[in-house]
Amino acid sequence: MKKYAKSFGFKFPVAIDPDWRTLKQWWLDTGKRDWTSVSFLIDRHGVIRHIHPGGQYVKGDKAWAEMKGRIEELLAEK
Repeated sequence: MKKYAKSFGFKFPVAIDPDWRTLKQWWLDTGKRDWTSVSFLIDRHGVIRHIHPGGQYVKGDKAWAEMKGRIEELLAEK
């Protein structure tokens, strides 16, 4: 996982949920989701501040720019 995170240029913690416990609780159990590759941005207080609903996002896409902007906002917070 470290290799993939580095290849995407991520310089922030990446969580892994091998039993899907968190993913099921927050995402899949609603029955309204199409993807399992959801991304949650969590602030320093443990509050979910942004959710990317899954699927691919790559540099240059609107979703990528939004994720990058949200990450920068969270890192700038005191």
